[in-house]
Amino acid sequence: MGCASSQHKRNKATVDVYHPAPASFAVFDISAIEEPWLIVEHATQEHQEKEKLSHVPETILEKLHTFEKSDSPHSWEEVSKVVLEDLKRKPEPEPKPKPIPVATSAEEEPANKKTPRKSVSFHTVEELDAKAKKLSSTKSAELRKTESMRTESTRTELESFKSVKENVFLVKDRMEREREGKPASFVKRDPLSEFPEKCPRNGGADSVVLYTTSLRGIRRTYEDCNRARSVLETHRVVFDERDVSLHAEFLTELKELLLGESESKSVNVPRVFVKGRYIGGVEELVELNETGRLGKILSYARVEKGVGRQACEGCGGMRFVPCLECGGSCKVLKNGDKKERCEKCNENGLVHCPACN
Repeated sequence: MGCASSQHKRNKATVDVYHPAPASFAVFDISAIEEPWLIVEHATQEHQEKEKLSHVPETILEKLHTFEKSDSPHSWEEVSKVVLEDLKRKPEPEPKPKPIPVATSAEEEPANKKTPRKSVSFHTVEELDAKAKKLSSTKSAELRKTESMRTESTRTELESFKSVKENVFLVKDRMEREREGKPASFVKRDPLSEFPEKCPRNGGADSVVLYTTSLRGIRRTYEDCNRARSVLETHRVVFDERDVSLHAEFLTELKELLLGESESKSVNVPRVFVKGRYIGGVEELVELNETGRLGKILSYARVEKGVGRQACEGCGGMRFVPCLECGGSCKVLKNGDKKERCEKCNENGLVHCPACN
């Protein structure tokens, strides 16, 4: 408990007062410092209050300010009279703009007036024609000069240019080869000259002829024929495929062509002939194709390129169709009941396709 005076003393003792240290550089009141954003807010509020428009006109406000500044007191009646007199005053009329004088003739124009200067972009038709003529003449002269310079340069280049055959080293090499009796090194050689001349009948001198078989009795032979056919098809050349299993005359023809090569009567297929030259079998053909010589041979021989007989709608590239007389049976009835051999078809009852032969 205790008395009231003792409680008052205790409350005073609990109050905390800030006392700066004696060694501090400056003693100041922290509560007196305002934050910068608060200062800006106060300034904007004051400015807005000043900018608020009053319902009293400015002239009356100025008049009232003058009365306030004066030392002598004024009654309200005097002030109201002065304000009413200022309001009743009429505004001065605005000065009218002076009319611009218009000159009716050249004599009425002032002497000091300067003539307008001619713009660079404005030209008469005559001036433009004269300028265009000058430009065309200068351009034609420049073109003639450049053309003459070009012709002179081309002439000098042509005079200084010499063909490769007139080279000193090539001429010397040619002369030495002529003395030794050897052919010139730069002469083009026929790639078909390396292969023996063996020309098949019925157009073998002007085309590519391939002898094959469609029988699958010997698997390796059948695969070799397909391989040789695919090699020629990759070069897109037109070739005459002669199937020895469909026509016996093709086999006898091939034997006659290769009789000097092998003494045996049997001849293996496939065999390739290009423009009356014997290229060889499938091994030789594949080797030429892999080395790139086959393409050179076909391009030098100027073999016809395209689909050839593969596009025939009658035989589909097989070159043969069933005989129309005997229907493929190789027998024909004559004189009633007598059966005789059909003279138009071969041993297999086939005839050449009338569409592609």
